[in-house]
Amino acid sequence: MKSHLLTTTTTLTALAATSLALPQPNTLPHPKTLAERASLLTTTNPSNRTLDEIISSWDLTNLTLAAVRIPPVNWPLPMMNKDWDGVKLDLNGTVDLGIRLIEKAAAEKARVIHFPEVWFPGYPKGVINSETPNPWFEYHVKDYIENSLVVGSTNWNKLVQAAIDNSIYVGLSFSEKDTAHLYMAQSLISPDGEILIHRHKLRPSAQERDLWTDGKLDQIYAVSTPIGRIGMLSCGEHTSPEVTFLMQAQTEDIHLGSWPLTPDFGNETLTYESAEVITSLGRVYAILGDSIVVQASIGTATIFPAGSSAVWSQTVANVSFEEFPLVYRSFNATAFTNTTYNADGEVSWGTLQAVNQGFPEYIPQVQGGLVPWHEDFLGGLVGEEVD
Repeated sequence: MKSHLLTTTTTLTALAATSLALPQPNTLPHPKTLAERASLLTTTNPSNRTLDEIISSWDLTNLTLAAVRIPPVNWPLPMMNKDWDGVKLDLNGTVDLGIRLIEKAAAEKARVIHFPEVWFPGYPKGVINSETPNPWFEYHVKDYIENSLVVGSTNWNKLVQAAIDNSIYVGLSFSEKDTAHLYMAQSLISPDGEILIHRHKLRPSAQERDLWTDGKLDQIYAVSTPIGRIGMLSCGEHTSPEVTFLMQAQTEDIHLGSWPLTPDFGNETLTYESAEVITSLGRVYAILGDSIVVQASIGTATIFPAGSSAVWSQTVANVSFEEFPLVYRSFNATAFTNTTYNADGEVSWGTLQAVNQGFPEYIPQVQGGLVPWHEDFLGGLVGEEVD
């Protein structure tokens, strides 16, 4: 069922909650820890209201969520156009656009807004390319590095400040640059400016892994908030058994999923980039995780209710971006269980032991080349020698 900008209030009965209470990671693969970098922030809370005071004014029986579907500044259109000739990314302009979207969502009484995969500064369509040498890397990687977002920078502070100024949870998805690497990053910013989640995509997909460095397993975690348990994953992570199991074991009430782009339905030649495949991943996650799934994606964006509901809110790719930049849906957050684990659930420690015990004996116990942590150095990306 497809509907344009359908806003519905749905009372959810949360089923068995399944979540391991993992500690929030306090170390990241950066020269500085997140806490140290967060100390660089220059944001202020003009109202000096606490989070509890902010939330107390919200109607949690009608909690509105928003998914971004409009492209960032200078992102090539039409949807499946992967020609970057003459295109220059604009992180500054994209941050300003992102702030306007945050303001718009808040004006519509949305309490959560979520952005597509690496929306800041934009997903580099064409990075996954079978040609050798890869023309995207040859001509565009330097511009991409220069326009990737730095945590603690002026642009980062603007986005955190926008969350504070508009009293809204902001789910960011961005290409993060530190002194040595790029990461496919996600962050959840609280209405009072606290960084609740900061993570990196565990394994960028295909040739994405030639640009962005891997994340770490301890960055797969959900957090408890006054509006429910929230977790985040990015695009291909929704096809990864280890990632989905680890996240769903932690019981999300709201799952923020980022995809780069989702075209219109009916194009059978697109395979993994098709709307049919991408939306099926979001719907299956909502069923298996029993969580609301906010599927932010340029083009077709969708918000799925928890469980196996056949009714969801969706705006498809051929609808005007300017007229409908966001998709909204409302839920009864007072029905969320907000528990952290269910020992009797399908995604639990017990079922994990059953998977291990039942793993076929004939399969060699060999790690293979997928799992070991992989990194790309910025110097190497632009052709410099790296020791």
